[in-house]
Amino acid sequence: MIQTTLQPSWETAVSASVFFFFALMLAVPSGYSYGAAALLLLSLVWLVQHRSLRIDAADKTLCYLQLAVFAVSLIMLLVHDNAARSLDQNSRCLLAIPILIFLRAVPPRLEALWAGLVAGAIAAACVAAWQVHWAAVTIDRATGFVTSAVPFGNMALMLGLLCVAGMPWARSQQRSHQPYWIAALLLGATAGAYASVASGSRGGWLALAPVALILMAAFVTRRNAARCTLGIAALAAVLAVMWTMPDSTVRQRYDEAVVEISSYVQENDSRSSIGGRLEMWRAAAASIPERPLLGYSRAEYPQHLQVLIEQDRVAPYAAELVNTHNNYLEVWLFEGLPGLLALLALYGFPLWFFCQRLRSEDRTVQSLAVAGAVLQVGFFTFGLTHVILGRNSGVVFFTVTLVILWAGLRKREAYF
Repeated sequence: MIQTTLQPSWETAVSASVFFFFALMLAVPSGYSYGAAALLLLSLVWLVQHRSLRIDAADKTLCYLQLAVFAVSLIMLLVHDNAARSLDQNSRCLLAIPILIFLRAVPPRLEALWAGLVAGAIAAACVAAWQVHWAAVTIDRATGFVTSAVPFGNMALMLGLLCVAGMPWARSQQRSHQPYWIAALLLGATAGAYASVASGSRGGWLALAPVALILMAAFVTRRNAARCTLGIAALAAVLAVMWTMPDSTVRQRYDEAVVEISSYVQENDSRSSIGGRLEMWRAAAASIPERPLLGYSRAEYPQHLQVLIEQDRVAPYAAELVNTHNNYLEVWLFEGLPGLLALLALYGFPLWFFCQRLRSEDRTVQSLAVAGAVLQVGFFTFGLTHVILGRNSGVVFFTVTLVILWAGLRKREAYF
């Protein structure tokens, strides 16, 4: 465990950085970068001044996991002679290590964390509403200030889900503050859900099933089983209303998915969102067995894909797509089996650490553990239909949020 004196000025700077990291995430262009850059700068200054810091085995494990993801990318760059830009996203994992060590010494105030999540979710909802309803040129699907609707919707949904995880913490606050925190987190959860629906990002909605399992594992007991059942019924009623509303985005996106899957299966039509994904997965499934250990170079795979097209094994439309739309196939194709194992470990080990604390008697520890587990299973699921960690916004959101939640949890455990 890190042993150091907590300085109020450092704690204030960290707390402000964490707040703005989440609050600006989807509110402005490159919003994810400002708070993260501030945390990195603070961590480097702190580490220069405090060189004898000690971290425990669990902290080291998280550092090694981040380092492994970057190291595999570096090795594959040398093996395949890839361009240096292939390290761009995974270098963010490397930069998360000093932030983790720093935050274990000077974790943020939890009020800044939860307030930042609420502000970020509300900001995402405002951006989504503006783009869909009030902008000079309105669009059907909100995209925010990131590259497309999919990462915007996924990250907005995650902000909302993390607000849900904060409920036990809110209930543990002083009676005078408790109702305000509960109301704020409920508003944040609702705002995140709205932004997700406005984006029409269907792949992100798949995460609701494993997240529901995490919430049930954390909160459902014999004493509150009836209330939980009532809550699930109320949620089902809300979803039913959303489904039956005129011009329902949820129903429209579902109907489109049914048509696209049917067209792909019956007519081999790959020129659609889902059809294109299925065709790229088909191409990856045909390619990976040929080079399962080391994969392909970034320059070589398009040529290999063209060969598959000429052999009529893959539709020509596959060559027009920029990636496989699956984080695990993408990594396996270009970083081989070591890259895939490193990625799965980055999801699996932290998930195990957080799940061990889902039933903690301390509501603060429980909230942070649930938030961490939700982050892990959410991003894992996002990766099934989107290369979420192949974008700067996605990998920064995931890695920095992971170390923030972990540092907050360990600080609380030290005092409980």
